[in-house]
Amino acid sequence: MPSMDVDELVAIDVHTHAEVSAAGHASLSPELLEASAAYFKEHPRPAVPEIAAYYRARRMAAVVFTVDAEHATGHPRISSEEIAESCAAHADVLIPFGCVDPCWWTTSPWTSPS
Repeated sequence: MPSMDVDELVAIDVHTHAEVSAAGHASLSPELLEASAAYFKEHPRPAVPEIAAYYRARRMAAVVFTVDAEHATGHPRISSEEIAESCAAHADVLIPFGCVDPCWWTTSPWTSPS
């Protein structure tokens, strides 16, 4: 596994979204993808290996996480476990960050009634 050499980095991007899973699943619903495209115009939706290549070429690192709005939208998220596993293959430039839907606990089977 590669390791990060912080002395060689020129910057760390602390807010980078993984928008596509290893299997090609989008992290956003079609409606949110459309809204995102309208706001941001055209922008690529790279998977983790492409994110790593982008930052590696610029001698930068990135904190990577996904959008978890499954509770609100019903659209399946990319799991934090997948983000961690994908980033581990690019540990020289990527730092995985776990993401939890803040509303998940309200419908969790492990939540005890108040």
